[in-house]
Amino acid sequence: MESGDTNNDSTYISIEGQLDSFRARRDALVAQILPLLEAAEFDGTPIPDGTANSLIQQAQSLLSSVEAYASGL
Repeated sequence: MESGDTNNDSTYISIEGQLDSFRARRDALVAQILPLLEAAEFDGTPIPDGTANSLIQQAQSLLSSVEAYASGL
């Protein structure tokens, strides 16, 4: 990094690390949701209520984490 400021560099690295964590959580959710949506659309396979509710709760938790992190910056 060429900022010349160690404090700024460490802040940037910290933020990037947190964004990577959020991306990983998002990608894990997508990996669960996408096949369910495709099966529902193309095969008419219903998504069980418990599964849908669990995924919704996980997505809401992720959004809350992102919002809390963003408000603390």
